[in-house]
Amino acid sequence: MYPPRRLAFIAAGGFILLAFLVGYHFTSSGASTASSETGNFYSFRHTKHEEKQFHLIFPATGPNLDFCKLLLSAGILGYPEPIFVGWEGRGVYNGTESHLFKITETLTYLRSLPASADEDMVLILDAYDIWLQLRPEVLISRYYDVIRKNDDRLRDEGIYGKKLAGDKVQHSIIFGPDKIFWPQGPGHPAVWAVPQSYLPENAFGPETDTNMLNVRPRWLNSGTIMGPAKEMRELFSATMDQLSRHYDAGWEFHGSDQYYFAEVWAEQEINRMKLRDDGVITPPDYGDDVEVTIPDIPEGKKTEYGICLDYEMDLFQTAAAFEFHVLWMRFNGSNPAYGDSTSRIDQWTLREDVARSAGPFAAAPKEFPEQKSWKEMHLGANSITHAPFGLFHVTGDKTVRDRWWPRMWFHPHGEALMKASKRKLSGGKKPATFADVNGVKWTQARPDGKTKPMGPGKDEKGGAWRDDGVYIPWKDMCAPFEDDRLYLRQPKGEL
Repeated sequence: MYPPRRLAFIAAGGFILLAFLVGYHFTSSGASTASSETGNFYSFRHTKHEEKQFHLIFPATGPNLDFCKLLLSAGILGYPEPIFVGWEGRGVYNGTESHLFKITETLTYLRSLPASADEDMVLILDAYDIWLQLRPEVLISRYYDVIRKNDDRLRDEGIYGKKLAGDKVQHSIIFGPDKIFWPQGPGHPAVWAVPQSYLPENAFGPETDTNMLNVRPRWLNSGTIMGPAKEMRELFSATMDQLSRHYDAGWEFHGSDQYYFAEVWAEQEINRMKLRDDGVITPPDYGDDVEVTIPDIPEGKKTEYGICLDYEMDLFQTAAAFEFHVLWMRFNGSNPAYGDSTSRIDQWTLREDVARSAGPFAAAPKEFPEQKSWKEMHLGANSITHAPFGLFHVTGDKTVRDRWWPRMWFHPHGEALMKASKRKLSGGKKPATFADVNGVKWTQARPDGKTKPMGPGKDEKGGAWRDDGVYIPWKDMCAPFEDDRLYLRQPKGEL
């Protein structure tokens, strides 16, 4: 289906580069650490299983229009103010030149957290091609649903809870799914050894899995990652190790963070295959045109990182090769439809988790002209699962960022809704709970260690944090991009 590619694996240019990268595990870049003025004063106080903090992390070097679209959608929906890593090119890798800063600078941030933050939730999003669509309580609730579904498959295979090098086989970290494997070639274990999607075998009709448009997504996309802080720290450390061992400046895709995350996943799945099949590895036979590789994993090496994918795209909807399976619609039908391929599209009903979340105009005063429910909004949805997705990730054709942005439900009231949401958050109790899921209250994580839901300053549109504790108000990031391309027919007046 795809042209074969022999992967280039060589020692990383000698001991100088290798020592530099490995040494990074123990020392972080001075440009990425807290400044002497602000510090990194984490002092979280968790009541176990009752209150946890949420870290919304954007690897970002600076603002542009597409960055501000993500920031706007997060503000409207009531997400915590995000934390930037790699801002203004800080760190070992300049993010304007390489995606590898996403690994190194996120790891620096995760290592700065205290042990009391181990059970916090971390959501990492690519900053320039993602729009959030549903409330954070929906995303958090679905995180646990996706983990459960992936764990159920391990139970069916008889390996759930078994030990691999001292670690239990189970899931904790979710990546977005992709229909396209990249940059690994078809003979690499990150392509052939990973689990098949648990979507039905006929999900895309009788030709399911016969071509790129109809293949079930089963490959890792690193633009969306979600999991607990402790497990995420371990994953990023392992990915840094893969970068140290496999980096080759002469290889075309040496700057792809996705490549190194997929290497970690490949080793996890190879060892799971051994556990499941009594030590036997059975690679596919693609013929003489494709070289199939099997990694040499040292005995006792940690390979279990709890990685799984959101196969049904409940959390993370990617765009590439989904052009004919993403639609915007109202869910005001009469019959439950998920799993029923015979139901008419006008009968699809809204998922209960969305329906019971705070309404789209919950932050707006009652006199605001729009007071519609989620059932009345046009929501982006997956036509295979019949469900609206948590966020939309514009992989592939980047012109979609301009062409489909007007489809987001909050237009034409985006600016007013963001102001109302920030006003409601700042006027609440401190620390403010922005989501309550299964008895756990989720609050804002701040790099300065304080618990107020909004950062310093009086910008009515809020702002965001640099990982060193510096606060950046909205006006200093997105004021130059506040025009019709961002807000779309914004009516006059304020909420």
